Amino acid sequence: MSNLYIFIARLILGLTFGVLLTRIFRPEWSILHGIIMGLILVTAAYLMQMMRNKKIK
Repeated sequence: MSNLYIFIARLILGLTFGVLLTRIFRPEWSILHGIIMGLILVTAAYLMQMMRNKKIK
């Protein structure tokens, strides 16, 4: 699978779960907060992948 497809899938899922989690736990926050939460989730996924790859090498 291409890296672009993986990025797009992570971005869509991250944004979806970010908005969902924000709506469940902080319903008073706006949709912008949910999008920011999703971007944080995507960034965390890539950081964890980088850390995991460094340990193997």
